[in-house]
Amino acid sequence: MNYFDLHCDTVYECSTKGKALYDNDLQLSLKKGEGFDAWVQTFAFWIDDRFRGEDAYREFLRERAFFTEALEQEEQLHLYDPQKPMLAGHCYAIPSVEGGAALGGKLSRVQEFSHMGIKLMTLTWNGDNELAGGALGSSGLTEFGKQTVAEMERLRMLVDVSHLNDQSFWQVERAAKRPFVASHSNARSVCGHRRNLTDDMIRAISERGGLIGLNFYVDFLSDDKQADFAQMLRHMEHILALGGEGVLAVGSDFDGAALPGCINSVEKIEKLGQVMVQYFGEPLAGRILFDNARAFYQKFVF
Repeated sequence: MNYFDLHCDTVYECSTKGKALYDNDLQLSLKKGEGFDAWVQTFAFWIDDRFRGEDAYREFLRERAFFTEALEQEEQLHLYDPQKPMLAGHCYAIPSVEGGAALGGKLSRVQEFSHMGIKLMTLTWNGDNELAGGALGSSGLTEFGKQTVAEMERLRMLVDVSHLNDQSFWQVERAAKRPFVASHSNARSVCGHRRNLTDDMIRAISERGGLIGLNFYVDFLSDDKQADFAQMLRHMEHILALGGEGVLAVGSDFDGAALPGCINSVEKIEKLGQVMVQYFGEPLAGRILFDNARAFYQKFVF
């Protein structure tokens, strides 16, 4: 099967815990994904809210150095290039940043990140930073945040609204000129967590032709934290009903969250695919799992 994932935190976990990207005991490894026919994986360089200013920038550089070394050492890991064919069992990586605090408050670093191959950046993690307010914060999009959004769009780097609070989301929606993404967020009408998207947010992203990546985190799937494939399908069905047929994708959050037992490892994506094919049919399941994200990246990034 083909799989395109908009978010995982495996680089942070491996680089912090001294584990290898190829073979480890985490939720995702290159070895566990060898069964895919085509696999595009977004690897986020996560910036914990305890880092700000130059400390946040140095944390970004630390994680990027680990990833760069893995690219050099692992024969099955490559940077994603939609113009090149993909080999079965290999992983084609898209580097991203989770938390715009990584910029250290310097607009010039957006271009630096672009030159380093960063294709996507969430403006915040959960707290407020120099750009905007996170889901647990209280501030809105700052002037520096508006400048950052404009510079990211100029460089064809995707603005990621996952983790923004509601105020910041709508301020980004007004400021953005191009489609933007919610790389790992679900439907708030299905699960009421503040990290999930309201129906109006889902419609706004869909009307712009953006992307929404389904998050596997139990707290974002179910109010009672009893999540399974059926609950995941409920989120998918709700987003699809709001215009998301060409917008819905996957943003697993592997190695960044507690996941249901049915989907707590990347090799279990095959079972999810089977469930989706049975429920939605093969064409739509294929769009959600791979084709929507691939088409979006070809049109707006590469």
